[in-house]
Amino acid sequence: MFRRVIIFSCVLWGLAEAGAHCGFQMECVPQGLCKSPENVQGFQSPCQRHESCCHSSQILTVGAPLNCGMSNPNGLGNGPLVDVNQAMPHEFPWVVALMQPDTSFFGAGTLVTENVVITAGHLMQDKKVTDFLIVAGAWDLNQLYQSTVATRSPARIISHPGFDNQTGANNIALIILDLSFNLKPTIGTICWPTPGVSFDRERCVVAGWGRQNTLVQQYSSRQKKIELPIVNSAWCEDQLRRTLDMSYKLDSTLLCAGGERSRDACDGDGGSPLMCPILGHPGIYQFVGIVSSGVSCGMENVPGVYTDIAKMKSWIDDHLSDELNKPYKSFPVYNIDFD
Repeated sequence: MFRRVIIFSCVLWGLAEAGAHCGFQMECVPQGLCKSPENVQGFQSPCQRHESCCHSSQILTVGAPLNCGMSNPNGLGNGPLVDVNQAMPHEFPWVVALMQPDTSFFGAGTLVTENVVITAGHLMQDKKVTDFLIVAGAWDLNQLYQSTVATRSPARIISHPGFDNQTGANNIALIILDLSFNLKPTIGTICWPTPGVSFDRERCVVAGWGRQNTLVQQYSSRQKKIELPIVNSAWCEDQLRRTLDMSYKLDSTLLCAGGERSRDACDGDGGSPLMCPILGHPGIYQFVGIVSSGVSCGMENVPGVYTDIAKMKSWIDDHLSDELNKPYKSFPVYNIDFD
């Protein structure tokens, strides 16, 4: 029981567990989660259109802990009608707001385990654990009194030592909470990115509370939802050189998304997740990037820059493992209740 309930407990949720058998040691899994899919011969495959027949040794796992990445595409509760570019209420239950003690919003983060939030390193510069709070289960930041909302304080901030404010390299920080969130439909965790899978040209999503565009002065009170394409890094670097400086070089820890007119992350979206649906399972999301920087908002052919989670995964794992194995057990023990 101890290893189940302590954070990052070697429990990996394999989507294939729910798949049908399609041969000896073979299972149907979502496309993209099989290193070497098999062509089933001689009988009609039981796999669905978006699934591959995969040998058990070739199945890729995604995410931890259990039930990661499950969105609420129709929203939860009897909330108001949403506008274009707004998320449904609690559609993405892993997106958290970072707020000063006076409830002033300054950025977002992503819940990856019950008591670890990942955000952009630039948001944590000069921050102490007493400077801010983490708010989960919120959709409208003007309604933090709602019963779905839960607040936690940070216990530790782990910023990447290689963060470079000029290039944006290694723009990531972990926030270890002083008390775990209780997981429920309105507060959940996102999946890690599928290993070895390219997201180029995939249409993905950013969710946060930043400004809608450069003409709006205030941050959004209701959570935004922006659909963006992930774009090739070489093309991105070339476009940013044309816009910024011909000497600009895209760091290897970064990826790019966007470049479509009026569709972009904006000021205040720093730390928000860039997330992509798992192929064949459009309601299940994996954590692909962190909003890092951009040129204005929504300029055509000028993509935004994001920290690449896949490139940061080994650093993340090292620190989560270190936290887990500290003698004083920094991760608290608790029971997980799923509704």
